[in-house]
Amino acid sequence: MTLPSGDDAYCEDTTDAKSNGIGTSQPQSPLSSNDPGNVGSASSISSSTRPMRYPGLEQETRRICLRESQFDEEQVVRLLLQELHDRGFVDTFTKLQQESGYTLENEPIAQFRASILAGEWLKVEEALLTIGISTQEARNAALFLVKRQQFLELLEARKLKQALLILQNELSVLTDDVLQLHRLSSLLMCPSPEALRVASDWDGGNGRSRFLVLESLQDYISPGKMVPVHRMETLFTQAIAHQCKACSYHVRSASQGLYVDHSCPTPVFPQGLQSSLRGHEDEVWYLAFSPDGRYLASASRDKSCIIWSMEDHTIVHRLSGHEGEVSYLAWSPNSKTIVSASSDKTLRLWDVDSGDLLQSFDGHDETVTSCRWLGDNDKFISGGMDHKIIIWSTNGSIIKQVSSPRVHDLAVSVERSLLLVADEKTDIHAYDLATLTFLYNLKEPAEVMSLALSSDAQYCITGLSTGELHMWDLNTRLRMREFSGHTQGKYVIRCAFAGLDDRLITTGSEDGLAFVWNRDTGKLLARLRGHTKTTNVCTWSTAAGALATASDDKTICIWPAYHGAPSDMSGVPMQSPANQSSVASDDEDKSMASGAHSTTLSVDVAF
Repeated sequence: MTLPSGDDAYCEDTTDAKSNGIGTSQPQSPLSSNDPGNVGSASSISSSTRPMRYPGLEQETRRICLRESQFDEEQVVRLLLQELHDRGFVDTFTKLQQESGYTLENEPIAQFRASILAGEWLKVEEALLTIGISTQEARNAALFLVKRQQFLELLEARKLKQALLILQNELSVLTDDVLQLHRLSSLLMCPSPEALRVASDWDGGNGRSRFLVLESLQDYISPGKMVPVHRMETLFTQAIAHQCKACSYHVRSASQGLYVDHSCPTPVFPQGLQSSLRGHEDEVWYLAFSPDGRYLASASRDKSCIIWSMEDHTIVHRLSGHEGEVSYLAWSPNSKTIVSASSDKTLRLWDVDSGDLLQSFDGHDETVTSCRWLGDNDKFISGGMDHKIIIWSTNGSIIKQVSSPRVHDLAVSVERSLLLVADEKTDIHAYDLATLTFLYNLKEPAEVMSLALSSDAQYCITGLSTGELHMWDLNTRLRMREFSGHTQGKYVIRCAFAGLDDRLITTGSEDGLAFVWNRDTGKLLARLRGHTKTTNVCTWSTAAGALATASDDKTICIWPAYHGAPSDMSGVPMQSPANQSSVASDDEDKSMASGAHSTTLSVDVAF
């Protein structure tokens, strides 16, 4: 073995430099040094206990470094120690402590940890006074966490008098949060330990609750004394998240592992038009993938809806019955039912398995422009040009109705209790979803034609009649970015988030193209050429691994995001030969109205 030489080839590792003058070794606990005041020190490890790294070479007092590092050695070693300990490599953990001279935790911190996990609450209280929590406010907050755990464990043991004393004499002194104290006091009425665990969302003293208390307490303890839990895994996760954010085409999970940086192969999205679906007799105005990715539903000016199988791109059901154009669709969260909205002023609920009509909904006085489900499978919301927003039960009854501006589009986040409404002019109105009370509005410089909300409800995008998309940060209520290049004017063209974690933005265009941008950089990634007339809508499904577009040319295009995606039909024989034009004459439309048509139309990729 050839060893590096010279000053740059090794790091000094002498006993005198680290021992602080102490040259005798003493037994160590697995997590700690015996010097309580020396966090991470090597004071208890002498050169006589330090094994030679290269047997046969006189390097006892020198440690060979293969490279210099910008990171602090002690911090790196302690992170390695934590990871080894968490993974159960006890012998390697001990060996690294001995060889490096660093310990994961000093004795007081190790005892503090052990006391929490053992439920020795008096020792924990005493330790909180000595482990270096900086302020009295922080100590009170930490002690509250400990006392709450003790209170819950006493309730679980049915020691109600002791629990009540802790609530009255200690917890009430440590917080001004009256609501939380009321919630805790209500737990005294739980008739059994099982009921307590359910009511408090707590898994008991023998569950993981003490570990969770320990994790929460680390917010108040210096990380130099107590390394935050799973710190190395946190750093790995942050690094991968950063790589994914820098990935222009991010449509697949970061599955390459830790050996290489994440990147989606370029170009991976889209790989090219896979199929053109034909079944409608007039313009296709709306598309929606089922949440499970098994189906795609389309709505048309021909007054019908079609449910397509994403397995073989064939028609599963044709839903007929509306007396006007169908302009909007919404799948239930369980993918078993779908709602259609129409210019005939009604909505209809359909069973996906049978294709049967389950319920009609009459309550709007003009065109119903949009609808969304409200987190479960038994109610949804609709908006129309009649200044009404209505919450419906699936049994046909109206749960709630409020007056509103004329609705061009709406979006919902159940988790954030947020309803966004695009009016017929230039405003986006935000409402509290639970009460339908007005919160705020966002002002645009032109008419808002469509609206989309990210899955985490942090961002929304608006499609304007001037041919621009604007992205808003709803936390700050500031416009973050503009996207342009497509053409839009008098027609409603639906924009959408796409890709993993909504990292892509997509919209149609009046020139028949569809556009894809990176959300975070604003970079134009692709122009999709699959239609000959206005592309009205783009919709994405992570479950199907595909983008779908629909057009005035009566067709639907499927764009798989990557080879091997659930939507990738490259190995499945289609009804018509490949490399054929995706747009047929009227006669061809009639002959192909039953299914899919394989194509290989072009994609302009912008690098």
